[in-house]
Amino acid sequence: MDELIHVISHFLPKVHSKNIEITPVNSGLINSTYTVEFKKSTFILQKVNQFVFHDPNLIQDNYKEVLREFSISAYSKKQLEFLKTNSNRELVNYNNTFWRMSKFIKGKTYAVCKSPEMANSSAKSLAEFHVSLKELDYKKIKEPIKDFCNFNYRIQQYRESIIHGDSHRLKNTRDFMGEIESNLKYIHEYMKIEKDIEKRIIHGDPKVSNFLFDDQTYKVISIIDIDTIMPGCILFDFGDMVRSFANKSHEDAQIQERIFNPHIYNALKKAYLFEANDFLSPIEKESLDLSALTVALIQCIRFLTDYYNLDVYYHVKEPEHNLKRAINQFSFFKELKAYLKP
Repeated sequence: MDELIHVISHFLPKVHSKNIEITPVNSGLINSTYTVEFKKSTFILQKVNQFVFHDPNLIQDNYKEVLREFSISAYSKKQLEFLKTNSNRELVNYNNTFWRMSKFIKGKTYAVCKSPEMANSSAKSLAEFHVSLKELDYKKIKEPIKDFCNFNYRIQQYRESIIHGDSHRLKNTRDFMGEIESNLKYIHEYMKIEKDIEKRIIHGDPKVSNFLFDDQTYKVISIIDIDTIMPGCILFDFGDMVRSFANKSHEDAQIQERIFNPHIYNALKKAYLFEANDFLSPIEKESLDLSALTVALIQCIRFLTDYYNLDVYYHVKEPEHNLKRAINQFSFFKELKAYLKP
């Protein structure tokens, strides 16, 4: 607690242990997050995970560029407002860890998409995000995680984890590996198409929990989590949205029944195309289904890679956590594939 108060005091100089309330937020997989109550105001405090994000300043610089573009493109959603220290910085370096603090935006987050109406609003909001940044030169935005959208690299990481990973975990998942191998053709097809698609600015992590909703109408108030804004392929964002929204279960859940929701998928695709139709190229429009398949399979591979590497990337609550996540993603992939019949 003393460490947190010390960090917060850089942003809110008058805080002390008796006039502040700090509560951990356990929903994120990467950063450590807390809500802070101070003088009837609420803030969000985060410690940036430097194992994942090697240069926290780069993240903040990217967002400043995005905010400038939003201000001239009539972007309608609320944006994060980061507090600054007395030295006009958005990041505090404390014992070689980096912290930031933002104003709380009132709204509700969900782990699972509740309705086609929620999917409709979210897909339109993601399309608005993309369209609003179409004039911003992608070269002004730096890659916060090297090779984040490089699927060839993800497969390479996976292959290395099979060689160097935990022998017990590898032995117990041999059949699962074989199933993944038999479906890698979708990733290779995606990578071939991706070469013909221009780079744009993407969100990088448009999962359900990164959208803030009005809890009465399910309308999107804000798209949050700005860490993975980067140059990339629009298809990645659409595929990642599908992977999260069209899954009836939380990605941590063990599979008990069918988890792919075709109604949500169709709502996402229809709404995204409606909002971004003039913005998308013909090949992007034709490849939305493939992107949904591919990103789900890649996320399965990423969870499994981390499982073999003894859970160094994602926060886990128990030893089999990443394996459960991988199985969930692969089950979703298989059901989506059966629905699309590619």
